Amino acid sequence: MLAFCGATVRVLTISKPYVAAAYRQKLTILAEQGFTVGLICPPAWGSQVFEPDAEGDQYWLKRLPIVANGKNHLHFYRGLTAAVREFKPDIINCEEEHYSLVTRQCLQAAESSGAKFLFYTWQNIYKKYPPPFSWTEQAVLNRSAAAVTGNDEATQVLRVKGYRGHIAEIPQMGVNFDWFAAQPADTSGRRIRKRDLGLEPDGFHIGFAGRLVEEKGLDTLLSAAAQALKQVPRLRLVILGSGPHLPQLQAQSRALGIENRISWHMQVPSTAVATYLKALDVLCLPSRTRSNWKEQFGRILVEAMAASAIVVGSSSGEIPRVIADAGLIFPEGDSDSLARHLVNLAQDENLQLTLRERGSRRAQKHYTNTVVASLWGDLWRHVAAESDFKSR
Repeated sequence: MLAFCGATVRVLTISKPYVAAAYRQKLTILAEQGFTVGLICPPAWGSQVFEPDAEGDQYWLKRLPIVANGKNHLHFYRGLTAAVREFKPDIINCEEEHYSLVTRQCLQAAESSGAKFLFYTWQNIYKKYPPPFSWTEQAVLNRSAAAVTGNDEATQVLRVKGYRGHIAEIPQMGVNFDWFAAQPADTSGRRIRKRDLGLEPDGFHIGFAGRLVEEKGLDTLLSAAAQALKQVPRLRLVILGSGPHLPQLQAQSRALGIENRISWHMQVPSTAVATYLKALDVLCLPSRTRSNWKEQFGRILVEAMAASAIVVGSSSGEIPRVIADAGLIFPEGDSDSLARHLVNLAQDENLQLTLRERGSRRAQKHYTNTVVASLWGDLWRHVAAESDFKSR
C-alpha cells in the first residue's frame, strides 16, 4: 500500500459526474495504485441515476442526498460532515468549480477534519462573480493545497485571479478502453454494429452526442449535412442526447428537408455510448463560443477517438488542442467548411483510415483511464508528502 510516515494515504473524491459508471474506473485504478480511495456522489444528478459498477465498487462509496439537484453551482450535500468523519481522509479531492457552493462546503469539511484540499476547474473565461460565489471563490483560492484544471486557459484564468499555488492540468476522467476501443481498419465490424443498432450498414454516419443546447452548434451541423447530402446521398446523422434546443433543431431539419436522414436517440445510458461511437464513421462537435461560454474540453472527442470514429470539431475553446492532428477542425459556425470536410471524408477512404489510426493512437497515449489515473496519483502523492510546488 502507498504510505507516508507509515500511514496509507486516504483520498476522498467528492463530485457529481461519478453517478455514471463509465467515469469511475479512474478511482478503481487509483485504489490499485495503493491509495485508500473514497467517493461521495449523489444518488442521481438531473435525470442521470447512479449506475452500479458491473464488477462492484472497488473503493469506499457513499451516495448522499443533495439539495438543488441538477443545479451546477447551487447544490450541496446533506450529511457530508458525518460522511467525511467516517472516512477520515488525508486529502479531499473536490472535483467541482472553485466558486460553487458545494466546493465551499467541501473546503469546510476538509478543514474541520484536518485534510488537505484540492479543487477542479474548467472555467476558461475570466469572470467576476457576485456574493456568495465571490466569497466562496476567494476562500477556495486562498486555502487549497493545489488546483487541477481541465484546460490551459483555465490555468491562465486562475493565475489572473491571483492563485499562486500549484496547478496540475489533468483531464478529469479518462476513457475506459475496455468499453470504447475499436480497431481503426475494422470496417466490417463497424457495418455490423450499424446494423445491430438499426442504422443503415452502408450509410456514412455522422454523429453528435451531448446536451442539445444552442451553444453546441447543432444547427451548423444540420446545415452542413444538408449541403453534403447533395454530393453524398448515403450520409446520415445520428444525434444522441436531449435538451431545450431539440424543437428548434427538429424544425430546422424539416425546413432543410433532411428529417428522414436523422435518427434521434434521446435517452442513451452512459454505458451504451461506446456502442454507438464504435458504429459511427464521424463524431462531430460543432460548438460555438458565446460571451459567457466556450468549449472547455469535449470529452466525447476522446471517447470517439478511442472508438476509432473520425473526430471533426469547431475552433471553439479547447477543441483544436484535444483533436490536434487526429481529426479535422473548421471555423465555428461555418457550415460551408464543415460540409466540405464531411464530403472529403466520405469520398476518401485513405483519409478515413489515416485519421482513425491517429485518433486511436492519441487516445491511447493521452486519454486512457490508466494514463489519467497515473497523473492524478502523482498529484496526490505530492500533496500527501507536502512537496514544495513550483508555479507553472
